[in-house]
Amino acid sequence: MALHIGRKRHETIDDAPGATAERRTGRGHRLWPARKAGTTDTAARTAPAGTEPTRTVVVRPKRRRWLRSTHNPISAMILAAGWAAAAILVLGMLLTWGEANPGNTIVDATLDAGRWLATPFHDIFTRSDPKEQLYINWSIAAVVYYVLARAFSWMTRF
Repeated sequence: MALHIGRKRHETIDDAPGATAERRTGRGHRLWPARKAGTTDTAARTAPAGTEPTRTVVVRPKRRRWLRSTHNPISAMILAAGWAAAAILVLGMLLTWGEANPGNTIVDATLDAGRWLATPFHDIFTRSDPKEQLYINWSIAAVVYYVLARAFSWMTRF
């Protein structure tokens, strides 16, 4: 038994240029389906006599670790909280832009939650038009909450 440093688990000693696909994978199954009897390949028809037809194999690279990793429950909750905060702020901006009735319970609750979420960003920019000031400050708040949620979610995934 020899020590094989640097060799991947699925590689075998029989990795010679003439080794078959079954022997190269070491798994006992083919990399592609076997040809049915009587079918012809276009490469075999167009290849000159005496040459072996070639086969093109497409190898897709694996996605990076940070793209492949799934969210654990804590990471998913952090991301959901960030999305919820951003959605409440955007909904509040849309209700203000559409001049919704502030006497309505749903509109009032949404605007109250938006005001509370945007409290740290209250006077970042001051404008003479209060609606324009609300749009700018609440937009900044929504972006900050979303970016922070993405960052914290990403840090807790690993």
